[in-house]
Amino acid sequence: MSFSALVIFVQPARSLRFHCDGDFICEIWHWNPTEEGAMVLEQIPITHGGIELHDFLASQISSNLFAYFEAQRRKILQMHTTITVIGSTLRGFVLEDNATYYTVCLEKTQLDHISFGMRCNLETLKIQHSNLEQLPQSIGNLKALKSLTLSHSLIQAIDFNLLAELSRLVLLDLSKNRLHSLYDSCARTTTHPYPLLSELYLGENKLKRINMDVFQPMVSLTWLHLSHNHISVVSGSLVATSLISLDLSYNRLVEMDCCGWVIPKLYGMAINDNRLPALPRCLEHAFQNVTRLTFDTNQLQPDIMFQLGRLTNIEFLSLTDNKLTHVPLNESTIPKQLKYLNLGHNNLKRLDVPYVPSEDLHIDVSSNCISKIDWNRVSANLTKLAMEGNPLDCSFYSISTRADIQSKLVCKKHRIERCDS
Repeated sequence: MSFSALVIFVQPARSLRFHCDGDFICEIWHWNPTEEGAMVLEQIPITHGGIELHDFLASQISSNLFAYFEAQRRKILQMHTTITVIGSTLRGFVLEDNATYYTVCLEKTQLDHISFGMRCNLETLKIQHSNLEQLPQSIGNLKALKSLTLSHSLIQAIDFNLLAELSRLVLLDLSKNRLHSLYDSCARTTTHPYPLLSELYLGENKLKRINMDVFQPMVSLTWLHLSHNHISVVSGSLVATSLISLDLSYNRLVEMDCCGWVIPKLYGMAINDNRLPALPRCLEHAFQNVTRLTFDTNQLQPDIMFQLGRLTNIEFLSLTDNKLTHVPLNESTIPKQLKYLNLGHNNLKRLDVPYVPSEDLHIDVSSNCISKIDWNRVSANLTKLAMEGNPLDCSFYSISTRADIQSKLVCKKHRIERCDS
């Protein structure tokens, strides 16, 4: 493929600066190839495989601009070459056929078009703070690509079919764009086009609906981040047998159906800062192996505790800032493996904890309206209790016996205005 190597229209304002450090990277400031030519690249020690361009004064370039730098290092086996541009009026970039760079990073540019040639060695591509509005059509040419970051840009829709040829891709970061649509234009039944993709970041976009079926071909997916979107509808079945972490926090969910989900290795689930009045349907079946679960800042009611009590492997459970006015804490509501329970910032009036599975459990009921405790209904296993911000504060963190509670514990009373009403 061909491209004019250089078109420059920026007037020089500052002098060229050049510095090579001990990390085998050479930094160049204010380089205008039209004014200074490419001689500066010949000054880079052969031991240095990285170029970092700051305030780069070019609008469109081809990787041919760095042909001398690349050719000299191609002869050295195992050298990983890197081209980084940080801060530039750069609008167009072409990676030519047979380019041997391992990493290309374009940050804080005006990039609005980019293309990739055939038979390139590129393993890492990072584009941040650009004007790109779509995934480049030629992205599939990068057969060696392992990590793709295209964030802080203007991408509105993603057709995963464009990535189907990237069989070595492990990480895909599309966060902080304007994504409103995810789809796969190729209907798949048995093939797995993303055999190694394990980390997918889609946070801080404009997504309103998610069909979990789109992730099913990603058989190695372990991290799926969908936080800080506008998601109000989740459909389809999440079948991800390698998934260990799912983040749906900071969305607009009012209901969820997890029936049909297959996520046997999931250990961490975050659905905080949504609008859920009830837990997702089939939660106790889909999340059977989850150990960490956060539902902070929703609209959950007290009866949800009985559903959570059936999650036998939960160790960390956080339910702060919901609509909990009373919470029964007994054998039906406290999972046996639980180590930390946070019920802070609700509207609890009293505390009864007749059952605590082990002395390892830390219960946090800070910032509620608790004004009374019946110590006869508090399990002797409770050794860690946080009650700051209540009308009655009987916090303790090292009480070991019921005798200690009676002889050593000093409770403090406070007036909490929000509890007066």
